Amino acid sequence: MASLQNCGAFLKYLMIFFNSLFFILGTVVFAFGIYAMIKKGDYNAAFVIIEESNSSWENFGALCIAVGVFIALLGGSGCVGAGKENRGCLIFFSVLVALVFILEVSAGGLAYHYRGTLNDKLDGNLNATLTQSVNQRLNATNNATNYVDAWDASQKYFKCCGILSYEDYYTYTFGGLPVQPPASCYKDEIKDPEHIYPKGCKTKLFDIFSSHWKEWAGGVVGMAVVQLLAILFALLLVREIGKQESYTVV
Repeated sequence: MASLQNCGAFLKYLMIFFNSLFFILGTVVFAFGIYAMIKKGDYNAAFVIIEESNSSWENFGALCIAVGVFIALLGGSGCVGAGKENRGCLIFFSVLVALVFILEVSAGGLAYHYRGTLNDKLDGNLNATLTQSVNQRLNATNNATNYVDAWDASQKYFKCCGILSYEDYYTYTFGGLPVQPPASCYKDEIKDPEHIYPKGCKTKLFDIFSSHWKEWAGGVVGMAVVQLLAILFALLLVREIGKQESYTVV
């Protein structure tokens, strides 16, 4: 088969470039997944208080590894299809990217539609884990401290206290008296009202997300544009390969 010329050759190398980016992105996501599995730390604590699970961060790491491998293989298949000028491989690549794009749009739409339900679920999980941590602190005979450790680590790392504020601890009582916020709610763990973190952890997490929403939105839009361009260029290259094959036959 003769090599592609002019527009076809340009599309071919453009496809190789785009899919090289996919492969690099997949490698980065895979490496992050490995990092997440090896080094849990404070992020695992945040997942514990949100998801009521000690293995949430590990599951997230495993998901990143799987997604990274998939993206890298997807980029690799696109590079092979373009480099070998294989129409079947390019069509397969286009269908996979289109399915991923549809799943992303569907997931985003569902998340927006059920945002109220998701917020209620988050509140329920935070309340449940905070209650567990308070019970573990008060029950000195119980050796379990997983929720205590998770809340302490989260409050220290994010510089927050409770869910909405430190007053959340006052809703619990022990011996007829309100439960006091733990040392992790204070700057340098100095139990002084002037040193207490005023914001709750849910509020602080939302503040962090809100302060970076432009970066998140830009990343999502950028990924969508890259995916759509990859599909478009792949299909155009398929057409150019078909034209080249028909000329060769003639």
